[in-house]
Amino acid sequence: MRPLPARLNAAVAVAAALGAAVAALVAAGVPGGALDRHAVAAVDQGLVSAVLAGLGVVALAQIAGLRVRAGEGHARLAWGEAAIVVVCASLPAALVPLVVLVGVGISHTLLRAVDARAGRRRGLRDLIFSVSALTVAGTLAATVAAIVHPPYDRPLEPRTIAALCAGATVYYLVAVLLVSVHVAVVRGGSLRATFMQMLSSKLLMVIGNVAAGLVIVWACVTNPLLLLLLPPVLWLLHQFYANRLGEDDDRRAWQDFAEATRDLNRLDEREAAESGVVGAKRLFTAAAARVVLAGGRAYGDPIPPGSGAAVTSRPLVVGELTVGELQLAGLNPLRSRDRLMFAAFGDALAAALHDAITQDALRSMSERTTYDAVHDPLTGLFNRAALLTRGNAQLVRCTSGDPVALLLLDINEFKEVNNALGHTAGDEVLKVIARRVIDAGNAGDLLARLGGDEFAVLVTDLAAGGADLALAAAVERARKLGAQIAAPMRINGVALSKEPSVGVVVAAAGEVDLTELLRRADIAMYQAKRGGQPVAWYDPARDDASTDRLALLAELREALTAGEQLTLELQPAVALGGKPTGKAHLNGQITSVEALVRWQHPRRGKLAPGQFLAAVEASELIGPLTHWVLDRAIGLASGWRRSGLAVPVAVNISPRSLVERQLPETIDELLGRHRLPAELLILEITETVMLSSSPAVDDVLSRIRRLGVQLAVDDFGTGYSSFTVLTRVPVQEVKIDREFVAQMSDLPKAGAIVRATIDLGRSLDLRIVAEGVEHPEQRAALAELGCTAAQGFLFYPPMPPERLAAVLRERRQVQRRHLRAEGTG
Repeated sequence: MRPLPARLNAAVAVAAALGAAVAALVAAGVPGGALDRHAVAAVDQGLVSAVLAGLGVVALAQIAGLRVRAGEGHARLAWGEAAIVVVCASLPAALVPLVVLVGVGISHTLLRAVDARAGRRRGLRDLIFSVSALTVAGTLAATVAAIVHPPYDRPLEPRTIAALCAGATVYYLVAVLLVSVHVAVVRGGSLRATFMQMLSSKLLMVIGNVAAGLVIVWACVTNPLLLLLLPPVLWLLHQFYANRLGEDDDRRAWQDFAEATRDLNRLDEREAAESGVVGAKRLFTAAAARVVLAGGRAYGDPIPPGSGAAVTSRPLVVGELTVGELQLAGLNPLRSRDRLMFAAFGDALAAALHDAITQDALRSMSERTTYDAVHDPLTGLFNRAALLTRGNAQLVRCTSGDPVALLLLDINEFKEVNNALGHTAGDEVLKVIARRVIDAGNAGDLLARLGGDEFAVLVTDLAAGGADLALAAAVERARKLGAQIAAPMRINGVALSKEPSVGVVVAAAGEVDLTELLRRADIAMYQAKRGGQPVAWYDPARDDASTDRLALLAELREALTAGEQLTLELQPAVALGGKPTGKAHLNGQITSVEALVRWQHPRRGKLAPGQFLAAVEASELIGPLTHWVLDRAIGLASGWRRSGLAVPVAVNISPRSLVERQLPETIDELLGRHRLPAELLILEITETVMLSSSPAVDDVLSRIRRLGVQLAVDDFGTGYSSFTVLTRVPVQEVKIDREFVAQMSDLPKAGAIVRATIDLGRSLDLRIVAEGVEHPEQRAALAELGCTAAQGFLFYPPMPPERLAAVLRERRQVQRRHLRAEGTG
């Protein structure tokens, strides 16, 4: 509640004083003046009695007022219009302002004393304003009535009644206007809204007041004894006013309550508390309001302890949780309705504050979780995930072709700090390094800790001027940063210095993403470590793994999903028993076929295994590819068997696949689904794997053999201790590497290895298959040595499944003709 401005109070008081002074002068008479005719001619006993009666009427009219809601505050609606009608009709116009001034002053002084005893404090300035305002209204009312038709000592005829009604109307409008100004200034709110609200509230009362005043005047003129009948009527009329105004007041109060509680729906603690303070002051016309939360935070008007202001408080409780307290000071005594409203508003405010506090906690938690998700908890720098997402976003915002750089730092021998001083000291070192990285960075740099002792700096403000200049600038940045990090530091009283190895990569924006920049910077950083240099930059010529290789893996993943680009080609192995003929490929039976995967790439064309298998074996795609080849090969062999063309199919198994313990179950499931006997499947395994002492590999091979699947040693002779493996692992077939077959006639060592392998295999009852046989001389030499079978372009090249099925059918027909010829010979 704001204090009444002194200028406004003074202006109204001066207006009232001037009106009373002019009235006094007029009443006393100004000789020769224009207003001399309004002077009081003689003061007799009757006039004195009329003045005293007028004072009583004015005082009673104010004392019998009703307190109603007005805008943001309250006001008293009195019987002032009735009193004006009575005093204007019974007193000269010049005496009316004086009677109103004295009567209102007496009544409001008494009301101020009553309010003080009831705890409602009313300032002297407010008292002066109220008396002055009603005096001004009374003065104007008497003036207007005298102008229309002087009503004093006139019969109650229509012109007199019109004059009295005009005076009462002016009194009503002026009093309401001035009181509205007082309420709007002191309590706040719109003057226009307060004025219109008070006009509508008192309109019915004004009509009744004027009627009551006219009846009183009529009774006095007709028969004063009739006045004895008026008190019950006036009392009933007063009750009617009270009920009607009470209903309007209740309606407005609950409307205000609904608006105030609706305004509490805020998701911010401060906004909800401040809305509660405003709503409480508006609803209960308190001088001050304050919300004190359980955590100690307070909002609203300060209420100093010991200020003397009576404080009414309401605990703000939700369930069993105390949210805080609502405090009101300078409050008028609460009626039963106000107490209910106070309790309901307190509960609504408690719920709103609880929701707002909960929302603030959730928001803080969410913000903290979001912060933690992208920041390193130790240093406060961005983490790896944030570097990738935000870094890629920065690269997108860069102009295509502009140079960008990534600096990757790794602290040399950082474990020494943890080992010597402990992990706590290691954390302090990392914090110091992080601060130095921040101090060395520019405004547009993206700084991150990738984990451990690795840090990254993404630079996007390199000066243009060519790739060489950009690289030189980035290397210079890296050297300065390394020098700053290497500066001595003191941790737990120990002076130490840790130097970093920095890898630098520069690329054009739009060419690569941040993942590729990190990979290249990592390569450069390890080059720096291996070379003992503080800084090294990425050299594509020394990059064993390229982005093309990564793209190839992504494309293979799509190919495995689509199932249309990958195919199998099959190369038969032919028995070498019997004498050679002019057609080498018809000399022996087909003993087995080897499944070879091919990739018909939509952009790269047909890819042989050597063009992509190395990358696949180093990735997680080796498992899905092995499963695809096994499924396809077993399915083909099953189809041949159903056609009476049973022939074993051989599949190469990667070393990585043999450590997957579910491989035997996968093979068993595929054999069962395609209904192929296990002995018609041959798994070709390199001798390096066969020599492995891994328990996982031994377990997988043992379970595969228990299924009945055959094992073959592929590329025999290229590893170490080759002959030992044949006595250690139960295999059924050995395949001599093509290099020894090609050199057996030229290099004695190669020929010796071939002979020894064939002799050992024959002694161990193993099949020996020679790979890469391309010339008849090689076939003859191998047959001479007793080699079981051979495989190569001399017999059959790799071919699609349809072509192989035709070859198998052809071989079966040839065999049948030979059998029939032998039977008739």
